[in-house]
Amino acid sequence: MKRIFLVCGAIALSFGCLVSVPVMAQQADAQAGHDHGDHAHDGETLAFCLPEWKTLHFEDANKAQQHLDMVKKLGCETKQGKHAGHIDLSYRCPNWKSMEVKTHALAEQWLGWLKGSGFDISHGHVDAAYSKGPESVEFRLVKWKSIHGNGSQQEKQFVDALTSLGVEVVSDSHGNHSDIRYRSPVWRDVHVANHAAAEQLIAWLKQSGFEVAAHKH
Repeated sequence: MKRIFLVCGAIALSFGCLVSVPVMAQQADAQAGHDHGDHAHDGETLAFCLPEWKTLHFEDANKAQQHLDMVKKLGCETKQGKHAGHIDLSYRCPNWKSMEVKTHALAEQWLGWLKGSGFDISHGHVDAAYSKGPESVEFRLVKWKSIHGNGSQQEKQFVDALTSLGVEVVSDSHGNHSDIRYRSPVWRDVHVANHAAAEQLIAWLKQSGFEVAAHKH
């Protein structure tokens, strides 16, 4: 497997040290409720939360039960009642949780269901080169961070580096500049080849606004 490498120095500009990596992999086992300390290293990660109560009305008791079972499985708080001949199902998930899925097709199905059920969702999958290695780096960025870009090659490299790490990135162009937002609301760990590479990546993540867990090796 091709190794990752860190590029620092002249090309850094305002975006700092840029990480270059090969193409991503998309293999993993499905598991809901991923949290700090429980790591998957391949596949696609779906993060979700629902801070405020969401209420759905059901005429069909079986459909209401199916939805209730699913949101409970995802770790949501729930409450329900009956009103005017229909079932009121309310649920919320104030803290970010995540699941790992095996394929892109499954990820798209889950994303559609979660969005349709009212959840805030964040989707990312880590480059294959970050799936193996003796040194682990763990990070997150719960709230969106925004920066202004100018369409430069350095900006593209910065966005590519974030994407390689499984970070959600949104970029909007406005005239002669762009607004870039990124976040990674659940803990994610990636692996690199050695301690020096880990230290460089940690420094770049912190410079870019991420929270980084204490390094273990």
